[in-house]
Order: sequence, then structure tokens, then C-alpha cells
Amino acid sequence: MPNFAPLDYGQHKLLRIANTHGAVFGDNLGMVSVVPTEIPALVNSYPLFFRKAPVSGTYELSVMLGFEADQNVFLTPDGWDASYVPLSLRCAPFAVQQNAANPDRNTLMIDLNSPRITQSGGDVLFFSDGRPSERLQAAIETLEALVKGAATAGAYVAALDALGLIEPVEVQVDLVGGASHNLAGLYTIAQSRLDTLPTSAIADLHAQGFLPWIYQQAASVGQIANLILRENALRVRHGA
Repeated sequence: MPNFAPLDYGQHKLLRIANTHGAVFGDNLGMVSVVPTEIPALVNSYPLFFRKAPVSGTYELSVMLGFEADQNVFLTPDGWDASYVPLSLRCAPFAVQQNAANPDRNTLMIDLNSPRITQSGGDVLFFSDGRPSERLQAAIETLEALVKGAATAGAYVAALDALGLIEPVEVQVDLVGGASHNLAGLYTIAQSRLDTLPTSAIADLHAQGFLPWIYQQAASVGQIANLILRENALRVRHGA
């Protein structure tokens, strides 16, 4: 269970953070939430879908990393095999919490129960004089990008939903050896609806900066073939 606490030099100066990715660090996730500002980088490797949040029922933009809940086909013994890692996984074990006394400021938090934390090996969090290390500074910048992107996510989803551009899709994946996956609960860009949008709606999406993301997200579904190749290679390697 996570145990977040405000990051403090005095208490946490000896902690180190693992500098690679792996299942042991909690990276074996089949899907993770992302923000729209990541779309241009994500589409080079991953398929993008919407999912509905369990409690609110709102659409959440997500990236597919595998065909099962605990499967990430981009993990290798050497780390992450793709040029871009989603922000939500790059910022671990850090998070931000809004400051109740000053809502315009966020408090940097660290999950003290994270498997990424160690007292030997990995990257230091602070230099001896208390300054943030390069690793900590990179995490802060990643969190800033995530917070900024999250502020755009609601408007992006609302714009697409209002225009009927989100539709359910079932993904059937057939693998070597006769294995298959039927992935339900996913939503994608309604291509037929997108193709018939009036000029005024297209212009409005363009003005908001959403139009390139929409087309990129729609095209990203073709990256399922990339995941199938990776999964088949793993199955062959392990004799499945």
C-alpha cells in the first residue's frame, strides 16, 4: 500500500531511486492513464484508447502496454524497450499534493513504500549540500508536465464526447499457439463520425489544438500489431 509523505532533505537524504524499469518496480501494467499532451510521443509505439473511470464514469485516455492487466510487453531484462515512457510511470515514486494553505502551490510527495526506493545503488535524491539531484529535478519536471497535461485532459475528452467522437470498440487479438484475448471496455475515435464533421466543428477542434491529437490517436490503434509481434516473440521464447 502506498505511503506518501512530503519529501524532506533531512529525512530522505540517504534514499536512492532505482534507475531502470521492471516488473519488480510495478511497471508490469497492461494499461496506464496518460494525458493528451503525450499523444505525439506515445503514438510512435503504443495504441491509445479511452476507458471509463470506475467511480465517475468519465472517459480517461489510456495507453495499452499489454493484453493482460499485469502484462507489459515493453519490459525487457535491460529495462524499457521503447523510446518514450509514459509520464505517470516516469514520475514514480513521486507525486504532487495540493497545498491546503496555498492552493496555487503543490507539495512534492514520495511513496516511502515504493519498491523503487533503496539505500544502495540507484540514483541519489539530493547532493550533499541539499540541492536536488539531476534525477530528482527530472522527476519534478515530469510531474510538472503531468499536471499541465492533466489540466488539458478534461477539455479534450469533453470536446470529443460532445461531438460524438468516442465510440466503444472490442479488440480481438489472436496469438501464436492458439491463444487469444478479447479486450472489452475500450473506446476509440469514431472515425466515421470524424469524417463527416461539419467544417465549423473541425475549425473549432483545430483552434483548441485538439485536431492533430485526434487524428494521431485514431491512427495509433494500428500499433496493436506492434504489441502482437512483441507478445508472440515472448511466447515463442518461453515455449508457449
